[in-house]
Amino acid sequence: MQANRKIIGSLLVLLVAAGLTGSASAQGVGGGLRLDTPGIGLELEPLVTERFGIRGLVSGGSLLNDWDESGTRYDGKSRFGTGFLLADWHPYATGFRLSGGLAYSNQRFVGATRLGAGTININGAHYSSAQVGSLDGRVTLSRASPYLGVGWGLTPRARSGLYFSADLGVMYQRPSVMLMSNCGPAMPASLCAQDIRAEEAEFRDAEDHQRLYPVISVGFGLRF
Repeated sequence: MQANRKIIGSLLVLLVAAGLTGSASAQGVGGGLRLDTPGIGLELEPLVTERFGIRGLVSGGSLLNDWDESGTRYDGKSRFGTGFLLADWHPYATGFRLSGGLAYSNQRFVGATRLGAGTININGAHYSSAQVGSLDGRVTLSRASPYLGVGWGLTPRARSGLYFSADLGVMYQRPSVMLMSNCGPAMPASLCAQDIRAEEAEFRDAEDHQRLYPVISVGFGLRF
């Protein structure tokens, strides 16, 4: 965690320095609003040269979400919070860009299933509410993730004014899964723990598809 903070701090210093350089060299600085898969956020993009820029984005939000996994329904909320520090290369000195950098994520899903008078399937066995009163699930994604993508944005040599911005890319991240249950006296504690851990491992395997997280983003900015 300390190493990730040092990386983020160094990139933030680089972003500020690039913004000052971009202003001094009159290559342009732009900023605006974005709507993307990690949420709604803001963007700042200084162009250092006609072909190179440094960009910072911050986005976040939350969404009520129902999740079915291994026959179990979880009712909960997905929370999004991601910061990007990207280097943009404009190979043709136009708005087209190739981007790469680091994403710092605080994305997670927290959900719970309540049995009531029903039953729940845990590790292939059916349990009643007297045995398992509740099952809470949490999925978190790795904090620091590499990002690669293509897009269109601030155009070198363009005049001040509004511009369109869009990105299509992917983050590589690692999901972490945790299941917690309040097992009742009608179920042996050892059997409860064994089945919960087995269900957790199955849940984790099912979430491996989130390692490659697509990022689709559109927005408008103001060049100044």
